[in-house]
Amino acid sequence: MKNDILVLNNIYKIVDMGIIGIDDVLTKIKSKVIEKVFIDERKEYNLIRIEAIKLLGDYEQPAKGISKVGKISSNIMTNMELINNVTDEKIVKMMLQGTFNGVIELSAILNKKELTNPKIINLANRLMDTLEHNICDVKKYL
Repeated sequence: MKNDILVLNNIYKIVDMGIIGIDDVLTKIKSKVIEKVFIDERKEYNLIRIEAIKLLGDYEQPAKGISKVGKISSNIMTNMELINNVTDEKIVKMMLQGTFNGVIELSAILNKKELTNPKIINLANRLMDTLEHNICDVKKYL
Protein backbone atom coordinates (compact mmCIF):
# COMPACT_ATOMS: atom_id res chain seq x y z
CA MET A 1 0.00 0.00 0.00
CA LYS A 2 2.83 2.41 0.84
CA ASN A 3 4.47 1.74 -2.53
CA ASP A 4 1.16 2.32 -4.30
CA ILE A 5 0.72 5.73 -2.68
CA LEU A 6 4.34 6.69 -3.32
CA VAL A 7 4.15 5.71 -6.99
CA LEU A 8 0.81 7.48 -7.48
CA ASN A 9 2.17 10.67 -5.94
CA ASN A 10 5.23 10.45 -8.17
CA ILE A 11 3.05 9.95 -11.23
CA TYR A 12 1.04 12.96 -10.13
CA LYS A 13 4.19 15.06 -9.67
CA ILE A 14 5.59 14.08 -13.07
CA VAL A 15 2.44 15.10 -14.93
CA ASP A 16 2.01 18.16 -12.72
CA MET A 17 5.52 19.28 -13.69
CA GLY A 18 4.74 18.60 -17.36
CA ILE A 19 1.61 20.75 -17.16
CA ILE A 20 3.50 23.52 -15.38
CA GLY A 21 6.26 23.41 -17.99
CA ILE A 22 3.79 23.57 -20.86
CA ASP A 23 1.90 26.43 -19.22
CA ASP A 24 5.20 28.31 -18.80
CA VAL A 25 6.06 28.14 -22.52
CA LEU A 26 2.73 27.98 -24.32
CA THR A 27 2.40 31.73 -24.89
CA LYS A 28 5.99 31.94 -26.15
CA ILE A 29 5.60 29.42 -28.99
CA LYS A 30 5.32 30.94 -32.45
CA SER A 31 4.37 27.84 -34.45
CA LYS A 32 0.71 26.88 -34.25
CA VAL A 33 1.66 23.27 -35.06
CA ILE A 34 4.06 23.04 -32.09
CA GLU A 35 1.57 24.88 -29.89
CA LYS A 36 -1.09 22.24 -30.73
CA VAL A 37 1.35 19.42 -29.94
CA PHE A 38 1.94 20.87 -26.47
CA ILE A 39 -1.78 21.52 -25.92
CA ASP A 40 -2.49 17.87 -26.76
CA GLU A 41 0.30 16.74 -24.40
CA ARG A 42 -1.20 18.92 -21.66
CA LYS A 43 -4.63 17.31 -22.15
CA GLU A 44 -3.17 13.80 -21.79
CA TYR A 45 -1.14 14.81 -18.73
CA ASN A 46 -4.30 16.21 -17.17
CA LEU A 47 -6.20 12.96 -17.80
CA ILE A 48 -3.40 11.00 -16.13
CA ARG A 49 -3.37 13.47 -13.24
CA ILE A 50 -7.13 13.04 -12.77
CA GLU A 51 -6.73 9.23 -12.73
CA ALA A 52 -3.90 9.49 -10.16
CA ILE A 53 -6.13 11.65 -7.95
CA LYS A 54 -8.93 9.09 -8.26
CA LEU A 55 -6.65 6.19 -7.37
CA LEU A 56 -5.15 8.11 -4.44
CA GLY A 57 -8.74 8.68 -3.27
CA ASP A 58 -9.16 4.91 -3.12
CA TYR A 59 -6.42 4.99 -0.44
CA GLU A 60 -7.98 8.08 1.18
CA GLN A 61 -4.84 10.04 0.35
CA PRO A 62 -4.62 13.53 -1.15
CA ALA A 63 -2.49 14.09 -4.25
CA LYS A 64 0.80 15.79 -3.50
CA GLY A 65 1.94 17.81 -6.48
CA ILE A 66 4.64 20.37 -7.02
CA SER A 67 4.78 22.97 -4.26
CA LYS A 68 4.04 26.65 -4.90
CA VAL A 69 7.76 27.35 -4.49
CA GLY A 70 8.52 24.63 -7.06
CA LYS A 71 6.03 26.17 -9.50
CA ILE A 72 7.47 29.64 -9.06
CA SER A 73 11.00 28.26 -9.39
CA SER A 74 10.06 26.46 -12.61
CA ASN A 75 8.58 29.63 -14.04
CA ILE A 76 11.64 31.69 -13.12
CA MET A 77 14.02 29.09 -14.56
CA THR A 78 12.02 28.94 -17.80
CA ASN A 79 12.01 32.71 -18.15
CA MET A 80 15.72 32.92 -17.39
CA GLU A 81 16.48 30.20 -19.93
CA LEU A 82 14.50 32.03 -22.60
CA ILE A 83 15.41 35.61 -21.71
CA ASN A 84 17.78 36.15 -24.65
CA ASN A 85 16.80 33.32 -26.96
CA VAL A 86 13.07 32.72 -27.39
CA THR A 87 12.82 30.36 -30.34
CA ASP A 88 10.56 27.40 -30.88
CA GLU A 89 13.65 25.20 -31.18
CA LYS A 90 14.91 26.36 -27.77
CA ILE A 91 11.49 25.72 -26.24
CA VAL A 92 11.33 22.25 -27.82
CA LYS A 93 14.78 21.42 -26.41
CA MET A 94 13.71 22.55 -22.93
CA MET A 95 10.51 20.53 -23.08
CA LEU A 96 12.37 17.46 -24.33
CA GLN A 97 14.79 17.73 -21.41
CA GLY A 98 11.83 17.87 -19.03
CA THR A 99 10.22 14.86 -20.68
CA PHE A 100 13.49 12.89 -20.53
CA ASN A 101 13.66 13.75 -16.83
CA GLY A 102 10.15 12.36 -16.42
CA VAL A 103 11.13 9.11 -18.16
CA ILE A 104 14.21 8.78 -15.95
CA GLU A 105 12.27 9.52 -12.76
CA LEU A 106 9.42 7.15 -13.61
CA SER A 107 11.85 4.38 -14.65
CA ALA A 108 13.77 4.71 -11.39
CA ILE A 109 10.56 4.53 -9.38
CA LEU A 110 9.21 1.52 -11.25
CA ASN A 111 12.52 -0.33 -11.04
CA LYS A 112 12.66 0.10 -7.26
CA LYS A 113 9.03 -0.40 -6.28
CA GLU A 114 7.05 -3.59 -6.58
CA LEU A 115 3.51 -2.86 -7.63
CA THR A 116 0.62 -5.28 -7.40
CA ASN A 117 -2.36 -3.03 -8.11
CA PRO A 118 -3.11 -3.45 -11.84
CA LYS A 119 -4.72 0.00 -12.03
CA ILE A 120 -1.52 1.65 -10.83
CA ILE A 121 0.62 -0.52 -13.11
CA ASN A 122 -1.60 0.47 -16.04
CA LEU A 123 -1.43 4.17 -15.13
CA ALA A 124 2.37 4.05 -14.78
CA ASN A 125 2.63 2.29 -18.16
CA ARG A 126 0.25 4.82 -19.69
CA LEU A 127 2.42 7.66 -18.41
CA MET A 128 5.58 6.00 -19.74
CA ASP A 129 3.93 5.48 -23.13
CA THR A 130 2.79 9.11 -23.10
CA LEU A 131 6.25 10.42 -22.25
CA GLU A 132 7.87 8.28 -24.96
CA HIS A 133 5.22 9.35 -27.48
CA ASN A 134 5.79 13.01 -26.57
CA ILE A 135 9.53 12.63 -27.17
CA CYS A 136 8.92 11.17 -30.63
CA ASP A 137 6.25 13.76 -31.37
CA VAL A 138 8.37 16.78 -30.41
CA LYS A 139 11.90 15.91 -31.50
CA LYS A 140 11.05 16.39 -35.15
CA TYR A 141 10.75 20.13 -34.43
CA LEU A 142 14.42 20.52 -33.50
